[in-house]
Amino acid sequence: MKFVPALFVSILLLASSAAEALPRFASRSGAQCQSCHVDPSGAAMRQAFGVQYGREQLPVPGWSQDLGIEDFSNAIGNVLGVGADLRTLYFSQHSRSGGFNDAFFQMQGDLYLNFKVAKKVSLFLNKGLYSGFEAFALLSILPSRGHIKVGKFIPDFGTKIDDHTTYIRTYTGFSPEFSRPELTGVEAGIAPGGLTLTGGVYNATDGIGTGTGNRKSYLGRVEYMLSPGGDVHLSLGGNVFGNAALKAPVSGPADAMQTLVGAFGALSVGQFTLFGETDWVQSRGSATPVPRAFVSYVEADYPVVTGIDLKLAYDFYDPDLDLKTGTASRYSVGVEFFPLPGVEVRPIYRIVDGTVASLKNEFDMMLHLYF
Repeated sequence: MKFVPALFVSILLLASSAAEALPRFASRSGAQCQSCHVDPSGAAMRQAFGVQYGREQLPVPGWSQDLGIEDFSNAIGNVLGVGADLRTLYFSQHSRSGGFNDAFFQMQGDLYLNFKVAKKVSLFLNKGLYSGFEAFALLSILPSRGHIKVGKFIPDFGTKIDDHTTYIRTYTGFSPEFSRPELTGVEAGIAPGGLTLTGGVYNATDGIGTGTGNRKSYLGRVEYMLSPGGDVHLSLGGNVFGNAALKAPVSGPADAMQTLVGAFGALSVGQFTLFGETDWVQSRGSATPVPRAFVSYVEADYPVVTGIDLKLAYDFYDPDLDLKTGTASRYSVGVEFFPLPGVEVRPIYRIVDGTVASLKNEFDMMLHLYF
């Protein structure tokens, strides 16, 4: 079968991520997402430990010391925490037909606010540069470091990697590139030891009042992290997401029920990190046949020196497992450079291969500012 190479690589990884914008950091430290982030599912605003890690462990050491920011905090008193992410991208694309396109693009401009209503109750707001936003109450009241989230947010499916163009986000409907991935609902999780269990139910589509509709989506997720010894950390996980309203760019009739089934894993040995995700997309419940799709992502990272990480990545997408054409593969090689606390420069070159006529090779240069 044509997706066997991608599947084989992904299975190797699963025998070898924690969900976050940069999963390798969770894997290297052996820490769960909620150790660094306000949102237990990872991504967005950082807690005190996440701020400290980003300012002490990532940048070039000598340059950071010159700034004298050892006492920096993103907390304003005991009530309010603030944060932000800004990503500005320059890209240059080259198509097979000889076409060329280059431009600057403001990928992200998010402002985070976290209000501590009580010791175990928070109100979190995330307003993006474009139309997307998250607004939810976080109740840390369940046993085993458990929580309940109520409001509008991105369901905890897959790996919340910071590159929204990765196929595992784009072709599962969780990338803001084609649609708004936030849904309104409730999500709960517990984390006894290295195990994390999460479940959720959401509106299938969000509207206003009666315009929301009765259809629902659901989530089930399990992860396990362990440290066999020394600097070796391993994580394994799987999840399922049922969506009663198909999201772009996955096509299909409006009455179909889409089910996403995925597996993910990460392995860190010392500073070397390998992680990946594999997802199957299946639609049913309609008289019109809907293709079965397969998508996979693999990434390897290694810091040659403190402040400079080498990155290799591979994306694979097959929109129809019953056809022999239409697949896409993308190979990425690049560097993540952290010259100063809160600053990242990321040059990446991507080579795209497959049978899709519009495929384009691309060079990206991204500036990321965060706190």
